[in-house]
Amino acid sequence: MKTENKKIKKKSGKTLQTAREASYFAKKMLKNALQAQEEGRPIGWSMVTWWQGELIARAIGAELVFPENYGAFCAATGGAEKHLEISDSEGYPATLCGYARNSIGYAKLLSDNNFVPYEGAPGGGLAKPKFFLASGTACDARYKWFQALKRYFTEAPVWTVDLPMPGTKEFFYKGNKELGLKYIVDHLKDYVAFLENLLGTKLDYDRLNEIVDQTFKTLALAHEVDILRRAVPSPMVGSDFWSIMIPHLYLPEDPEAYEFYKKVYAEVKQRVDNKIGAIPNEKYRLMFAELPPWHSLGFFGELAEKFGMAIVIESWNYHAILPIPEEEFEGVTDPLEKVAMLTYYKWTEYNKVALEYNVDPGFFMAAYFQFAKDYKTDGLLAHPLMSCRPATYTLLHTKNTLENKLKIPGVVIDGDIIDLRVFNEKEAFSKMEAFVETMDHYREERKKAGIAW
Repeated sequence: MKTENKKIKKKSGKTLQTAREASYFAKKMLKNALQAQEEGRPIGWSMVTWWQGELIARAIGAELVFPENYGAFCAATGGAEKHLEISDSEGYPATLCGYARNSIGYAKLLSDNNFVPYEGAPGGGLAKPKFFLASGTACDARYKWFQALKRYFTEAPVWTVDLPMPGTKEFFYKGNKELGLKYIVDHLKDYVAFLENLLGTKLDYDRLNEIVDQTFKTLALAHEVDILRRAVPSPMVGSDFWSIMIPHLYLPEDPEAYEFYKKVYAEVKQRVDNKIGAIPNEKYRLMFAELPPWHSLGFFGELAEKFGMAIVIESWNYHAILPIPEEEFEGVTDPLEKVAMLTYYKWTEYNKVALEYNVDPGFFMAAYFQFAKDYKTDGLLAHPLMSCRPATYTLLHTKNTLENKLKIPGVVIDGDIIDLRVFNEKEAFSKMEAFVETMDHYREERKKAGIAW
């Protein structure tokens, strides 16, 4: 029997006005899909594929919603527990991905209600899918759970986009990049054929080109915000980022997302120019890895208030891609190839850092070594999850390697992305209080080692 752990309403910890406005985009996705259902237009339930599958689906006219994002939304609004209990009753273990459990519970309710979102569903609910867009990237649950959902949506096929994920050393083998990109493009051609056959319409490649170009514009601006965040004191914190990431991660092709990021950039730059910190008492600058406890984001506001801890940079895979050198695009006119480059470069962008520090896999570990230098961090807050192996298995190795090579200590706070019942806040605060002394010690160690911050 699980321990009751009722959520107490706390401040969100957001410090930016634009962060408070960002929920508009999550609600927009849900609203657009429900409207599409009323109008008979196709809807896909999609994993985050780092733009590999989403841009093509939208170019062909599908509306997309994201069960991963919806799981975070449900957890943050207190609506996930109902779905988790139903998933448990359907025979799925509590150690399964929290996002999957949330969507399984919701899908059962949707199916039982004749595919009309139940009254009071968070955000109005997810509309019935015409197809599922799964991903072979990062973990097996991101395609297996959509296969499991077919018990409720028997007529909706599953397409899984695939991505080569070379090891740190293998990435540098001669010809590896070219073979990887060709593999992705060939795979995307099959994906286009699948959508065209399913939806009975042809992909407009000119429209796809427009979408891809707009996506690069939005991501470039989002990256400029990341650069501004290197300032001391930090002009924005994790609780801000976990809101404003929605437009660039889920809707980068939307012109509204680009306009929104102009506002974010202006607000953050104003703070940097005037040396205004997101928190007034910044003493310790922390990196966060990997997925946050969506049900308890107020926890980070309390860390800031009590200990002067600022989350200055977060999980690499939520952030916009680093700029791709312009010469890489010479001669590239096929939008499918541009999409392939976007996703492949995202998942290999820190491999040079990985090689320098001899860490593998580069995609889950290497960014933190670069972040530590760029953001002048004092520590790593690692959040291993009961229900997510991929976001957990590298954390201890990352923590230990950062300590050994850069004198950056880490602290481990156990929890879950969705299930509030496994997050012990009192224990977490005790660990963070003790971590203050550890960070103070390692500041002195870095000085002795001649490390610049």
